[in-house]
Amino acid sequence: MERVKNIIKDVLFILVVITIFHTIINYQLAKTEYKTYEHTVKSGETIWNLASSICSEKEELYIKNVINDIREINDLEDPTIYVGQVINLPIYD
Repeated sequence: MERVKNIIKDVLFILVVITIFHTIINYQLAKTEYKTYEHTVKSGETIWNLASSICSEKEELYIKNVINDIREINDLEDPTIYVGQVINLPIYD
């Protein structure tokens, strides 16, 4: 009986290690490196219209994805930007 318990503990340990390793690898792979350029926000600009402008240059882009990319690049908790704020906008090759 003790041997079975030890085997179960070993299997559980291995599963935990594999899960942690898998999570770390996926996190690293999910990080996207973007080429960016700096943009100073002008009056009337929103993340939506900046993303829309980027999407108009590349039809395969989806505006919601570009908005999410802009927020991620700039560590924005919400989509609010302000006049004079310098933000980085993604360049999609």
